[in-house]
Amino acid sequence: MTNVNRDQLYKKVALIKPFIKACLKANWKNVIIGAAILIGSLFFLEPDTSVSMIPVLLILAIGSLVIFFLGKNKAVNALLVIIGFGCLMAVMTPILDTPDETAHFSRAMYLVQGDLKVQAEDSQLLISQDYQIIKSEQGETVVNNDLSVADTSLKIVESDGLKATNAYSFISYIPQALGLGIGRFLNLTLLWSYYLGRITNVITYALLAAIAIRLTPVYKNIFFMIATMPMSVYLAASYNQDAFGMGMILLTIALFLFLLNKKDQSINFVALIIFSAFCMLITLSKFPYVLLVLLLPFIPAKKFKKPQYYALSYLMILLTAAFAVVWMKSYSSIPHPFVPEGVNMGKQIEQMLNDPIFAIRNFGGNMISQLTTLLMLFTFGWLTYGSNAAAIVYLIFLGSMILMSPQERVFTKLEKWGSGLVSLGIYTAILLSMYLTWTAVGETEISGLQGRYFIGMLPLLPVFLNIGPPLKKLDTAYQEKIGRLTTQVPILFIYFSLALTLVTYY
Repeated sequence: MTNVNRDQLYKKVALIKPFIKACLKANWKNVIIGAAILIGSLFFLEPDTSVSMIPVLLILAIGSLVIFFLGKNKAVNALLVIIGFGCLMAVMTPILDTPDETAHFSRAMYLVQGDLKVQAEDSQLLISQDYQIIKSEQGETVVNNDLSVADTSLKIVESDGLKATNAYSFISYIPQALGLGIGRFLNLTLLWSYYLGRITNVITYALLAAIAIRLTPVYKNIFFMIATMPMSVYLAASYNQDAFGMGMILLTIALFLFLLNKKDQSINFVALIIFSAFCMLITLSKFPYVLLVLLLPFIPAKKFKKPQYYALSYLMILLTAAFAVVWMKSYSSIPHPFVPEGVNMGKQIEQMLNDPIFAIRNFGGNMISQLTTLLMLFTFGWLTYGSNAAAIVYLIFLGSMILMSPQERVFTKLEKWGSGLVSLGIYTAILLSMYLTWTAVGETEISGLQGRYFIGMLPLLPVFLNIGPPLKKLDTAYQEKIGRLTTQVPILFIYFSLALTLVTYY
């Protein structure tokens, strides 16, 4: 090595040293707290069970590294946390052990071979025999399976799992299919091709969430907490298409807040097109959230560059609604293969119309009682293990931040009412869709609801619920404390959720 090259190397090292020292000074306590939470959780959950130390040490190593490099930039922090802990979850979570992952995995395999649309005929639903091989190892961990065999392209008939994903477009399966495709191209074993598909899904969600946090001008802390919620990261670390759907919902709400924060007469036609396109993409993945398009009229008319642009927002709503209807008719042409016994949408609607008073009272009661499904935000696997206590604590923490976070912007009554009404509309649409398509005729309690269905509503809540003090009245030190709190606490809950997985499977 020449003296010139050696001098350049020394200069680069000299630049890195202050950065490392700053990270160490800012985060060493949090690294220790995170390790203590993981170890303490393991002892608290299963004091008499010996958990394998290898996964524990791996979690501590990667988790500590993530925490070590956290800074003040929420978007970068989200990227680090979701990718770091998401990859851990992707590998630690047993094979096909997340909600409906068998169906989502089969759809990703279907897409790898170039098939975009689910067909009605079983003979047209052909995927690799690898599906059966991997499914036979369902529930096995990364260290206890028989998947160290070569990938293959031989096909078999597999219908039910694919038909269960017909309500979702192939677009939301591109990340998972990309990982599987890379694994097949590199001639990896089935095991690592499978986990690569999970990891590419994590990375896609992390990018969408980071862009959303970067885009939103307000409530970055709350966006971060929702994006890094253990259930959000857990779903992203699987083959579930919720990763794409949730990422797009965060991005769409961030765009709405970005448009609200624009100067008067600055929103142009392109912004309307982009917002509507985002809502259409959401339709292909999380149908009830198409109602986010109704946020457009609640953007003050003076924000638009021309008065006719504001008028065009209503046309965008109609176009998005038409798109949603066409999509619904398209996917409903193939019935869901796993509909519970007694479900009949036509008869359910007929019964509601015959006794509207009872239907309204019954549905209103469900709107209150089904809030308890939020406790399922800490229920993992195929709803087989979790902690209601952790869910309660996290919801209290998140709720307090939604209510009392510093007000970074004073929203008008129109903006608050719009956000509140759209949130209520989405909540109602989710319940109604499950009542019509998943609840037996005559049943009074809505079936099939899970807390994860409501995560997408959470970023809108502070717009109309926040009653915190104005940000301008708080000193910088206090603002930084809130920033650190909303970054570190979600990570501690991720550690706890990983501990739940360890005591259950390792």
